[in-house]
Amino acid sequence: MKRQLILIFLLFSFLFCVAQKKEIISKSKIKLEGKSTNIRDFINIDGLYTEKYFNANYNIIFFEDGTYVWHFSIKEDATKDSIKSNLSKWIKSKVEDKQIRWGECWGVYRVEGDTIIGNYFEKGSFVEGWSLVEERYKIINKSTVQKIFWKSLLKVDEVYYKQNSPWLSYSNISYFISADSLPSSDCWLKEEKWIWQNESDWENYMKMIKQKKMKKK
Repeated sequence: MKRQLILIFLLFSFLFCVAQKKEIISKSKIKLEGKSTNIRDFINIDGLYTEKYFNANYNIIFFEDGTYVWHFSIKEDATKDSIKSNLSKWIKSKVEDKQIRWGECWGVYRVEGDTIIGNYFEKGSFVEGWSLVEERYKIINKSTVQKIFWKSLLKVDEVYYKQNSPWLSYSNISYFISADSLPSSDCWLKEEKWIWQNESDWENYMKMIKQKKMKKK
């Protein structure tokens, strides 16, 4: 009986994750276009943004290719000088799928006027479902951004929003810290075909990833 209950639980979890991924694909309106977003015209990106220095998790890096990573950790013994000289060395990472990965929330963005609009994702599993969140950052100046909006776009969260307002305004401001040796923007999200505007760009990216893996062997 216990074994049957476990199998039923796993089946429902699998079906839930499949249905949720379909929802995410249909609601993902921001796509990678395989070219520069020209974000350098608006903010500095050769480094990271952090709410306060040495914040454990809430750091952001915007990449020129249209991706960004939020919620990654810096090692506790890092200093401002060590981060500036080699940021990649001081980012915490973990092994997933036999690969070293970093960053929990990967997303894509576009710039509209003085606002960066992003969709970020957390990959689902049998235990936890997928996440899809829209957030917006107001550009204060070249080295300062302020999060002004945050809301899950998934149907499962609609009940919550009927009782609670989405986070429409924030007081937390993120400041830029310049750095050398930035980590790569290669991530699991860019391996998903549905995040790309053109299938050919996804195919080119996957060929590049395959070549990188071959060189490491």
